[in-house]
Amino acid sequence: LLVAGTLQGCTEKADGLSKKSADDETPLTAAVEEVVFPVQVAAAERGSISEYLETTARIQAETRVEVVAKGSGHCLEVLVEEGDRVKEGQVLARLDSEDIQVQIQQTQVNIDQIEFQLDVAKRSATQGIGTPYDSKNLEFQKRQAQSNLKVQQVQLNNQTIRSPISGVITARQVQKGILVGSGTPVFSIMDPDSYILPIQPPERELSRLHVGQEAMVRIDSVEEKEFVAKVRLINPGVDAVSGTVKVTLDFEKEDRAALRESAFARVRLVMDTHDDVLIVPKDVILEENARNYIMVIREELPEDAAVDAEPRAVARRVEIKLGLSDSERAEVISGLEDNDRFVTQGQYALKDGVPVQVTDVATAISANLDLSAEDALVAAKEKRFEIGLGNDRREKHLRK
Repeated sequence: LLVAGTLQGCTEKADGLSKKSADDETPLTAAVEEVVFPVQVAAAERGSISEYLETTARIQAETRVEVVAKGSGHCLEVLVEEGDRVKEGQVLARLDSEDIQVQIQQTQVNIDQIEFQLDVAKRSATQGIGTPYDSKNLEFQKRQAQSNLKVQQVQLNNQTIRSPISGVITARQVQKGILVGSGTPVFSIMDPDSYILPIQPPERELSRLHVGQEAMVRIDSVEEKEFVAKVRLINPGVDAVSGTVKVTLDFEKEDRAALRESAFARVRLVMDTHDDVLIVPKDVILEENARNYIMVIREELPEDAAVDAEPRAVARRVEIKLGLSDSERAEVISGLEDNDRFVTQGQYALKDGVPVQVTDVATAISANLDLSAEDALVAAKEKRFEIGLGNDRREKHLRK
């Protein structure tokens, strides 16, 4: 009796399920209406990509001098101002030299007097009146006076301050009327043709640095142009405090006219370059559990499709391996083939295997040009409801 009752209960339950399924004629075996997701796609392309070391620095003039006064005296005139371009040897300022000129005149008179005495002494020696000692002593006095004259002439030249190099005056510390002492800084001059860009890469990058390596440089004061600089010098030592290596970059000669002293520069040093590789935008890559994926479009037949059925576009989630990358693009080493189409818009809402419709923004806009703002909002809400309803039906169908 117990066994018979159990079997009867199971039969009634099964009949109830059969009736429920029959009443539910949406039916379980019927195909659930599919929701097709509109997506925008692009084809995989080959090209070149570089990896950069990004840093910042300030432009410096490698040739720079501080002009100091060698003479002393009141400043009589200043002939240049800050920003003036000067040539090597050009007069910058003049100091009072009247005292030195008087000393030169006195020394010259002393030389003339010694020469006269020397002439008399030589004639006396030939006549047997004087001695050779007198002549020799006067010759020594003449040479001493001539040496004094040269020193005074050098002092006179030092009263005129000249430029030691060709360049631009960046600072002027002297003005007319002030007393200038020997060794006083009076001008700063730098050569704009010697502009360099020193950068400080970290020590770990030392093995990847080499002379001739290119860098892309953007300067805040020259926004419309990107400059190309090359590595000229790599310091063999490592800074013990910062753990960096000093690297000197040179600009092209024709670019130096647009540069400015101490201008702020943003540097991208090319560390490595790969040519003829598959490249995709970084914003199409999906990251999950330290792995990278991309949604690729495949043409597939639906399950249980008829013999004459046509393939449909389906989104497939493909794992990829990345290589070099820059700020916008990434190299794909594996997982993507040439001319594969991948989703560029709408990839975040897709699951593996869902059907998609390839479109673009212009097509979507033109298809709804006749809709008012209110109608477009209603259509968007209805579309969102249909997508949600379709997902619910799909999940119920899979559970059943």
